[in-house]
This record gives sequence, structure tokens and C-alpha cells, in this order.
Amino acid sequence: MKKMVITILAVFLFSLSFGTFAAAEGEPQTPKVKLTEEQKTELAKLHEQMYSTKKELVNKYVEYGVFSKDQGDNVLKMMEAKYQKLKENDYMMRWHPHSHHGKRLDQKE
Repeated sequence: MKKMVITILAVFLFSLSFGTFAAAEGEPQTPKVKLTEEQKTELAKLHEQMYSTKKELVNKYVEYGVFSKDQGDNVLKMMEAKYQKLKENDYMMRWHPHSHHGKRLDQKE
């Protein structure tokens, strides 16, 4: 009797979790929020600081021999492309931009 109750409870919990995943599938990846110009300016400043710090970090890795010059240039080129895309999107980050999640950064909703 105890095994049967546990089995029924497990099936019930499993069915609840499946419904949650199915409901989350259709949700947008970014909230539909309009940032004010002040908010965009503040985000731009913070992203610029992060970008310049990351560039400095990559250059140090190249200087110390962790990355080759070509590897460092490739990383910087990818970072620049991501930063430009972020600027184009008014600093609205997209969550889970990986192709295996079904969305790409350059894909419009």
C-alpha cells in the first residue's frame, strides 16, 4: 500500500513539473520593457566600463602568453560584435541566446 501511494505521488509530482516546462516554453525571453533615456545612459556607462575592463584583461592574457595574438584578436572581435549588438538593442540583454535554446541574438522576435 505504501509503495502504491509513493508511486501515485511521484507520478502526480512529475506531471506537475512537466506542465511547468511546457508553459515556460512559449514565454518571451526578454521582458517587454521600455527603458528611459536616463536608464539607457546609465546602462551604457556600465557596459562601457565592463567592455573596456574585459578588453584590458584579454590584452594582459596576450601579453603573458596565455593567448596568442590571433586568439586575442578573435576574442576581442567577438566581444566587439556582442557589444555593438547590445548597443543596437538599447542595452536590453537577451537571456539564453544560444542556438540550442531556440533563439539567436540576431533573430528578431
